[in-house]
Amino acid sequence: MTPLLTQIAAGLCWVLYGSFFEWFWHKHWMHTPRSPKEAFHGHTIVHHGLYKGDESYFVHEDESPEHILLKPYALPLIFLVHLPVMLAVDRFLIPHTAIGGMVACVVYFLVYEYLHWNMHVPRGHFVEKFGWFQFLRTHHKLHHRYMQKNFCVLFPLADWCLGTIITEESLARRRAEREQAIATGAALPPKKEKRKRRHRRGGEPVKWTRLTSWKLTRLTRMYGLARRLRSRRAPSRRRDRFVREIREALPPLKIRRNR
Repeated sequence: MTPLLTQIAAGLCWVLYGSFFEWFWHKHWMHTPRSPKEAFHGHTIVHHGLYKGDESYFVHEDESPEHILLKPYALPLIFLVHLPVMLAVDRFLIPHTAIGGMVACVVYFLVYEYLHWNMHVPRGHFVEKFGWFQFLRTHHKLHHRYMQKNFCVLFPLADWCLGTIITEESLARRRAEREQAIATGAALPPKKEKRKRRHRRGGEPVKWTRLTSWKLTRLTRMYGLARRLRSRRAPSRRRDRFVREIREALPPLKIRRNR
């Protein structure tokens, strides 16, 4: 295989990998409150708070789009994280593959941002005329309605492989099966097993909700600040208690003054 074909094949492999990387980052950082928390706050709280799975999904012409694109440092950061892997594969495993991986990384990110912008800001671009784009737009709109589904924006291969893909047809089919089961009195279609729900001390189950409210976010920040302040005050309190116990245990000292 010539070096050019090797670079093209490497680029295609990195595009396939990009779908799974997008799924993993989207699910475990953008929708999970872990470090760096800016990803969760900027995406789940702000982006999904502004653009829901209803009419607010689209930015109208009299509105100014905001909080759609990723941060400016996202592309350099992703590129630098994957660069050592590309160079190692090119050096020790398969030569003539680094350039194809670099090009695929940059192109994937740019196309991702361009399509994501047009999904929320319909302005009659040429790409909106294609059927595959309309499929991706509907695919992403369902993600804004069901945030634990359809994580991929550009290439939903990972959604299909990992079982997180839903479509309007699948939702309509499940709804029809449920209505038919209710009408005939048959057993409802089995649902997937859910995680074991936690209970309070009294036995009442706890209802978990998504952190899509600014009030909950502020409450979480206040709780974290209170914990940090309490941890800072704890050593001084323990020290004061220790000194007090020592003073109570020792007999009082009598100091003689020299005349």
